[in-house]
Amino acid sequence: MKTCCVDKIGIAFILIGIFLFPSCKKTGENPQAQTTIHAHGIIPLPLNVDLAEGSLTIDKDIVLVNNSQFQAAVLIVENALSQALNSTVVKNSLPNGKTNIQFIPDNSLDSNAYQIAITAKGVVIKAQSPAGAFYAAQSMRQMIWNSASDQKAESFNLRLMTIKDQPKYAWRGFHLDVSRHFFTKEYILKLIDWLAYYKFSKLQLHLTDDQGWRVEIDQFPLLTQIGAWRSFNSMDSTCMELAKSDINYTIDPRFIKEVNGQKVYGGFYTKQDIREIVTYASANYIDVIPEIDMPGHMSAAIRAYPQLSCVDSAGWGTEFSFPICPCNPDVMDFSYKVWDEIIELFPSNVVHIGCDEVEKDTWAAAPVCQDFMKENGMTNLNEIQNYFVKKIQEHLQSKGKTVIAWDDVIDGNIDSKITMMYWRAWVTDSPERSAANGNPIILTPWSHFYLSSPSNDENLQNLFKYNASDLFPANVLNKVQGMQGCVWTEEIPSEAIFEKHVFPNLQALAEVCWSPGRDWYSFQVRMKPHFNYLNSKSIRYRRPGWAD
Repeated sequence: MKTCCVDKIGIAFILIGIFLFPSCKKTGENPQAQTTIHAHGIIPLPLNVDLAEGSLTIDKDIVLVNNSQFQAAVLIVENALSQALNSTVVKNSLPNGKTNIQFIPDNSLDSNAYQIAITAKGVVIKAQSPAGAFYAAQSMRQMIWNSASDQKAESFNLRLMTIKDQPKYAWRGFHLDVSRHFFTKEYILKLIDWLAYYKFSKLQLHLTDDQGWRVEIDQFPLLTQIGAWRSFNSMDSTCMELAKSDINYTIDPRFIKEVNGQKVYGGFYTKQDIREIVTYASANYIDVIPEIDMPGHMSAAIRAYPQLSCVDSAGWGTEFSFPICPCNPDVMDFSYKVWDEIIELFPSNVVHIGCDEVEKDTWAAAPVCQDFMKENGMTNLNEIQNYFVKKIQEHLQSKGKTVIAWDDVIDGNIDSKITMMYWRAWVTDSPERSAANGNPIILTPWSHFYLSSPSNDENLQNLFKYNASDLFPANVLNKVQGMQGCVWTEEIPSEAIFEKHVFPNLQALAEVCWSPGRDWYSFQVRMKPHFNYLNSKSIRYRRPGWAD
């Protein structure tokens, strides 16, 4: 888990200045002028927005022009118009209405870029790829919703403007821990809808940890028969105490059952569940990244198969749980077989192997590891972890996968092909060492990007103002693929509490991942219709003090 050691370290948050967005805000502009400039309400903030005088009326005369290359995007706009207009939306193969909305291929644009021109004659949307058109459709969907305010009407108006947009980072990620507390397949599909609305590209599922194994593995059925269930623990006790003042902290009864007279908590996804999640995410241009955290944080697996640990049992060391035993060839074979079934389920070309917070005491005491170290000329326990990482990486690379690991592994001797996910904000030189080693980097420092941290206005603003360019030299920035927000669910036992932690942090995170420049006032202005959108979806968000 990425929070237990953090609590022991007193670190002040890094104060970051606001990086102003020159094309949308000029120094010295008054708030009323800024409100007009950002009236489109698009989140994340587009690269460039040029406003013109006047507006385009959308009514029964609108014709949506079909485009076989961009069918998903056309359908999004069609649904948005249908929800906003009393009249039936006309969809034709050619622009033959008084007012037309049409998608046009433009090979001069980058693959994820798009342009929208709203003129007095209609709307022209340009994109090079279906992904770019999809992102354009989300911007159109937001503008339509913001203008119509979720009310069917005879007509509504769109401000005349030209938008040129593309993401700053390819990796725009959201991470959900489903091990500590479980979330249904249906809720994951809802989450994907929300991520798509704000143009995220990655959903990382933390499928295994000490508290629960959440995915079927045919060759090892006990992983879900036993490993997916646990007795109530101190985390649950904390939630139950909090539930005395907030009923939303109540442990979800759907995930409680009785075994041999004892209540246990858990759940897991069938392989069919995973396939449905992956397929739905793909239709929304989101890759689902599986994380199987190894060799530490494996208590759930060890409870099911005790021989996986060096001491034939699950347990707890000085700080963390007993890891599996890489010195045992059968354990390595188990790891390969698990991953073989995982990669059959997840078509993403990247996978996450964890490799954080490994308690090595059981390795030190195990004769099998002492012999293993002698046979391989190893002089310290870190080399065992390096061996494990190397073997898993080689196995996954042979299957065409790129490996991601938490940045703990940079403390060892690792291959430059591993993508480093930087979470240890207190290890300030980790990104520099990763870049020097040639590793790609994804930024998710706990100090800013852990959405399971206390949800308040200060943390929201700190997240929004995070600017990697202020923190790292060019050699690090050149290796950064993107950023990711993480939700760890020790004290998040319900969908309601999850939503209070995530919103409106999710909107701020979307902007950090997509937009090259940010303006805090502009964000506040553009969030106003999005609070109404959250209300319409019955999302139980935390309302910031400045929103009242």
